[in-house]
Amino acid sequence: MTTDSSEQLQWLVDRAQISDLLVEFARALDDGDADAYAATYTEDGVLELPGGFRLEGRTALGDSVAHVLGRYRAVWHLSANHAIEIDGDVARTRSYMLAVHRHGDDPADHATGAGWYENTLRRTDEGWRFTLARVHVVWRSGTGPLPGEAVAAEATA
Repeated sequence: MTTDSSEQLQWLVDRAQISDLLVEFARALDDGDADAYAATYTEDGVLELPGGFRLEGRTALGDSVAHVLGRYRAVWHLSANHAIEIDGDVARTRSYMLAVHRHGDDPADHATGAGWYENTLRRTDEGWRFTLARVHVVWRSGTGPLPGEAVAAEATA
């Protein structure tokens, strides 16, 4: 890291903005806020979930919120331990995730997955935005499919 104070300040500001974007990503999903979720991506942004599920472009990403997460009564995403690497106007992040997807009124009836998000971001006129958000699931618990599994099953049905 540089010792130049203006570069250090920019690095800190970038890290704070990227961390805020990671939190906004999870909040928008949990609130079902399709517009805010889509706005975390660049126009050509991509989401990849396990099971071969891939979406590209803000419109498709926004539309997917109701389709993919609307099958659950409630969702809750935790994004933590944000590792952020910045190289000019491109950044890469890795953050742990825990995602709970409740099926109905019984809180014990859920599909939960945990692992990490691996993301690539680009500085834009709107601020930092995801160009790629890739989800890696390390473990799962509960009943029923996780979102990527559910959509993949629909596609093959």
